[in-house]
Amino acid sequence: MSNQRKVVVYGASGYTGKIISESLAQRGIPFYMAGRTLSKLEKAKEIVEQRCAGPVDAELYVAANTAEELQPLFAQVDVVINVAGPFMQVAWPVVETALACNCHYTDTTGEQDWTIAIAEKYGQAFADKGLLLAPATSYMWTAGALAAEVVLENEGIDSLNIVYQIDNGLPSEASTKSFLRMVCGDQFYLNLNEYAAWPWDSLMNVNVPYRGQSLRAFPWGGACEPVWYKDDKRVRNCSVLTAFGEHMVDAIVVAIDKFREEALHLSKEEQEAFTNAMGDAMDSGEPPKDTVDVQRSVIIVSGQGQQVTNQYVMNLSAPYTWTGEISAEVAKLLLAGKLLKPGFQSAATAFNHRELLQTFHQLGFTSALPEPGSM
Repeated sequence: MSNQRKVVVYGASGYTGKIISESLAQRGIPFYMAGRTLSKLEKAKEIVEQRCAGPVDAELYVAANTAEELQPLFAQVDVVINVAGPFMQVAWPVVETALACNCHYTDTTGEQDWTIAIAEKYGQAFADKGLLLAPATSYMWTAGALAAEVVLENEGIDSLNIVYQIDNGLPSEASTKSFLRMVCGDQFYLNLNEYAAWPWDSLMNVNVPYRGQSLRAFPWGGACEPVWYKDDKRVRNCSVLTAFGEHMVDAIVVAIDKFREEALHLSKEEQEAFTNAMGDAMDSGEPPKDTVDVQRSVIIVSGQGQQVTNQYVMNLSAPYTWTGEISAEVAKLLLAGKLLKPGFQSAATAFNHRELLQTFHQLGFTSALPEPGSM
């Protein structure tokens, strides 16, 4: 691995930023830990070094999310990993500066509207430069795309129904604000190659293999798999539901009802401020790092075609830690020149999905892959 510092984690002092930093350090990748506040970055680096049981090759860099402050840093690197959200509110200068500085761009968003917006505005520009534009390089929503690619190995499958199920999920402060703006806004699934809107306050029951009872699930902002597959000739229909945990469902219903009663009539800017305030009220501080023994997840992808149906059930433990792993692994592959498809792509199509899943299985995060053609 080169000792040149070619990766930056922007928003490195946050919960997910520290986890990504840890995953980069474990791969021996030198990187910048960047953000707006030096004291927070210093504390974050201390925590990462404690987790890694020794020094990490990370340099701190203070910059606000403006092009003027980001440009000197991005000019030195090849890969930008953006962890500062809510993304639709604050991430525009980061992706724009990454493009201007010829950097690959990934982030950890869960926000469908942000993913659609940057795909439409910048997807072709990144492709023209041979660069990757991969928002949602994270558990939500790359894990489902990886499992979907396994299902799509079966010729004739053109429709995907995806369910995320998570035990003991506990979102970070930034994730809380992101998911509140997601569930309180437009949410889309893919129907006959076009976006169709979920009823914005949908709550429905889903059946999960290996569970005796049905679980309550939300569209959870619509997800990004419908966006990944919007212009994919293999896929006509794609929908995603998320069962985030029965311990959170009632609080989410209350938050959605509060938004409907008090904020539905407001301007978009006022609605964004409203969901941020709800997030602040729900915030209980930074949660402990998740573990494979507690935060377990199953992703179910059901595939259908004219003459064939199949299903792939993939275990994936510790979603936040896995977000660090997929972000760091993508950076590693980009630095090694392993990008298969530039432009707007999920990691599942930008790289070899089976090789990625095999890596995560060996690391203990995911179930074993089925043999090709066995489904």
